[in-house]
Amino acid sequence: MAKDKLFILFTIISVVSIIFFIASLNGLVFQNPSVTRLINISKLGSWQYWILVASFIIFIYFVYETSAYVNDIFKFKKMINTESKKIFLKNLPELEKISKKFGGSYKIKLNEVKKRWNIKTKN
Repeated sequence: MAKDKLFILFTIISVVSIIFFIASLNGLVFQNPSVTRLINISKLGSWQYWILVASFIIFIYFVYETSAYVNDIFKFKKMINTESKKIFLKNLPELEKISKKFGGSYKIKLNEVKKRWNIKTKN
């Protein structure tokens, strides 16, 4: 899977898990018929409790991963567009870590900025 598509995957999993959480919570506590018509989990019996817990844990985890992903992208863009070579060199280890994590276009962009600042790369 392409690393640049992770945000979409994380978002989809978060949305699906919150839907299952709401459906199982509705089946166990609220019993709202309009939600039951959309997703009826009551036929699963005691598995509803497991779905409730698992969907909540999955939702929390993927919201965290999505926010970490977005935070890394903003941090990368902010650090890569600095006007100071000293600040760029100070942030270079973290920039390389983020570019390895996301690969592809991030590695290319980092190499372009290294060339602009005349920084030798380790090979």
